[in-house]
Amino acid sequence: MQEYQSAVRVLSAVINDGKSMDSQFNSGDSPLSKQISYGVIRDYYHLNALLGQLLKKPLTGKNINVHLLLLAGLYSVNNLNRPAHASVNATVNATKGLKLPWAKGLVNGVLRNYLRNQADIETSIAGDVQAQSNHPEWLLKRIKTAWPDQQEAIIAANNARPPMTLRVNQQRLTTPAYLELLTVSNISARLATHAPSAIYLDAPISVNLLPEFEHGYASVQDEASQLAAELLAPAAGMRVLDACAAPGGKTSHILESFPDIALTALDLEEHRLVSVAENLERLGLKADCIASDLRDFVPAALFHRILLDAPCSATGIIRRHPDIKLLRRNSDIDKLATTQLELLNAAWAMLAPGGILVYSTCSILPTENEDVMRQFCNATTDAVLMPIDAEWGQDQAYGRQLLPDLLGHDGFYYSRIAKAIQP
Repeated sequence: MQEYQSAVRVLSAVINDGKSMDSQFNSGDSPLSKQISYGVIRDYYHLNALLGQLLKKPLTGKNINVHLLLLAGLYSVNNLNRPAHASVNATVNATKGLKLPWAKGLVNGVLRNYLRNQADIETSIAGDVQAQSNHPEWLLKRIKTAWPDQQEAIIAANNARPPMTLRVNQQRLTTPAYLELLTVSNISARLATHAPSAIYLDAPISVNLLPEFEHGYASVQDEASQLAAELLAPAAGMRVLDACAAPGGKTSHILESFPDIALTALDLEEHRLVSVAENLERLGLKADCIASDLRDFVPAALFHRILLDAPCSATGIIRRHPDIKLLRRNSDIDKLATTQLELLNAAWAMLAPGGILVYSTCSILPTENEDVMRQFCNATTDAVLMPIDAEWGQDQAYGRQLLPDLLGHDGFYYSRIAKAIQP
């Protein structure tokens, strides 16, 4: 019963208040509460359409928590490892803890009606594109326009639970050696295809169960994200800027791969750098962490390498953050592209002649990727595009695009440009 109260609290923060779901959980929330919360958000458009068929009139205003509780109940009867009637009873009992005793009969009636007439109710929403895809219409249109041949695979990957991917610290041991440690610990895993430091676990586990995690042998980082360091490839002694560093996965990977560099980790807000510092401490790495807007930052010297992992729509990592489908708006995309171009220009001013800048996003939308790079390269006379010769992703005019893979990497975009040395 407490699980449903916690889930309603989280759902209200996301759906009603537009807050990020990850920031709403607290230490007292159970794994079941988190499962229900993530499940409802992941299946929101489908569940909401079902509820629309089951209610005579919408539950709004002061009754919105009943609506959210019913969404949690509908998710539970189909997805929890227990009899459907047990989920119905748990949902009904939650009305007491939520101080909604008047809704007890309504919740019971709606859920039992669904179970009695499930096939007919599901059929009634078969033509609802948002319900069947669990994506907002505006995003479906953008995906279809950008990736007509891959749209079904993208949607399927977005709606799936993400794999857990590790990055092995090559300063400690090799990737095959860590895979052997996992095997000895009865943790089933496999080597990744593209990133040499990456390992996929067959099932997610707590990091506390990973061999030597506390000693920095491994970190959690998606395979696509791990490709940034090798594209940057700084030489010893170089000054390197990670321009939007939090939470620090790429920062630490760059330092693991290229330890003899001077790295500055920059991010907009001080509190976002806490996770960067914690990652570095666990891994025994050092960087100069600075809180600043990149557009206002004045470095003491120009950088030889810059990684600009720009803020974006995050449409390539929806499976990890399904609330993106509810929180993001179509109007956000052009605004983000404007910001990305501003950041790109700011970073370029900090790059030394002969230096290399890697631009990346976790977006699959060309507006934030190819279009931004096209505008930048057309307007920047000393920008020299460096083709990325790789077996991963899809070759684009200005970079390479990885699309989310059901059993593999997230969606990611990379472009690499050098600053010409003027005569």
